Amino acid sequence: MEELLNKIRLQLETVDAKIDRIQLTLDSHYLENIESDDRQLEAIYTTNDRLDFQRNKISKIEEDLYLLKQKH
Repeated sequence: MEELLNKIRLQLETVDAKIDRIQLTLDSHYLENIESDDRQLEAIYTTNDRLDFQRNKISKIEEDLYLLKQKH
């Protein structure tokens, strides 16, 4: 009976060790995903800023063209 309990304890310790390794791996991947999301969001913000700039530039040019046509 004592031997059986020792085997069960050993198996539980093995399972606990595996769970700890899995948890460490998950934590690592979780942090990597957060960092990746942050980089992607920053790229999106930069792209949006550039698009806003270009859209404003196009609007200004269209306005200038309209005003030039009105003069002629």
